[in-house]
Amino acid sequence: MLEIHHIMNSAVEEIFGFKTCCGLRAFDQNLEIHVKNLGVHPVIVPSHFELKGDYGNRRIDTLMPPGDQRIDPGQTVAFYCFMDETMWDASRHMVFYDGEGNEYRIPLIHENS
Repeated sequence: MLEIHHIMNSAVEEIFGFKTCCGLRAFDQNLEIHVKNLGVHPVIVPSHFELKGDYGNRRIDTLMPPGDQRIDPGQTVAFYCFMDETMWDASRHMVFYDGEGNEYRIPLIHENS
């Protein structure tokens, strides 16, 4: 079982800049997503998700870090990406999948909904 929490307009660019000083730069990363494994077994989570809205489905596969992420029981992994705010506002659900194909659908509540 996964618990997923999103933070739109996160200050992740400033955080990365502070942590890496002259190293890695992450410009325009405005969406932060925390995925926690609530289960008793490790879970593999690919670094992509889908947004669903009246427009249909849109796969977002530009998450950092890239690739499959192993999340041990009780562990939280953070993903980051740039998210177009117009698309975000038009979306009703965020859907993650695990390595076994299980779906984790999170409703998106917007201030102007």
